Amino acid sequence: MHSLFSDGIDSMEQMAEYASVLGREYIAITDHARYIDDPDAYFRAAERIEEIDVLAGVEVSILHDGSLEVPDGALKDFDLVIASIHDPGNLTERLLAAMDHDPVSIIGHPTGRVLGSPEPVVDIERVIEGAAEAGVALEVNSNPLRLDLRDTHVKMAVDMGCKIAINSDAHSRGALENISWGVITARRGWAEAGDVLNTMGLRGFMKWLRR
Repeated sequence: MHSLFSDGIDSMEQMAEYASVLGREYIAITDHARYIDDPDAYFRAAERIEEIDVLAGVEVSILHDGSLEVPDGALKDFDLVIASIHDPGNLTERLLAAMDHDPVSIIGHPTGRVLGSPEPVVDIERVIEGAAEAGVALEVNSNPLRLDLRDTHVKMAVDMGCKIAINSDAHSRGALENISWGVITARRGWAEAGDVLNTMGLRGFMKWLRR
C-alpha cells in the first residue's frame, strides 16, 4: 500500500488506523522509492504508529536492463522490497533479472495487466518458474483495474510451488478493502492459505522475509 510519502492520498497513520479497524494484524507500507527522499524519516514515521505493527517496505521500479532504480545497498534497511515494471518493453527478461537482486522479496503486478488496455506480452510460465527457483513471491494485485496475477496464473504458480502475496495496492484508506478481490482471484486459482505469504502471522512473515 502507498501513503503520502509517495502517490497515496492518506498518511501512514491514517492507513494504519483503518487497517486496525479492519482487524489486520500488521500492514506493509510500500511507497515508491523515487519519492522517498529521506528514508530515515520514512522509518521513523512507521515506528511511531502504535495501533498496529507496520513494516516499512518499498516498491522499486525495474529498469530496462533489469537493474533496479535504487542500488541494492540502499535497500537493505527496508523490511521488504517489491520490484515492479512501470513502463513497456522486454518485460520477461527484466522480471527475471530483478529476481537476482537479493533485497527483492516480491515481484509486483507481474504481467502489467490493466483491464481495458492491450495486454502486455510476458512469458508468464518462465516468470513463475524463475520466481519459484529464486524463492521470490509474485503479487496478486487486488486493484480491480489490475487483478494481476489472474486466476489461471495463480493456478500455475501454485502448481510450481511459487508463493503469492495478495496485496491491496491501496492508495487510500478505503482501497484497503479491495484486497477481497485479490482473495477471490487467488481462490479461483486454487490457492490455499499455505500458498499465500500474507496469511502468515507477523512472526512467520518476517521469518520468510529474512530467510
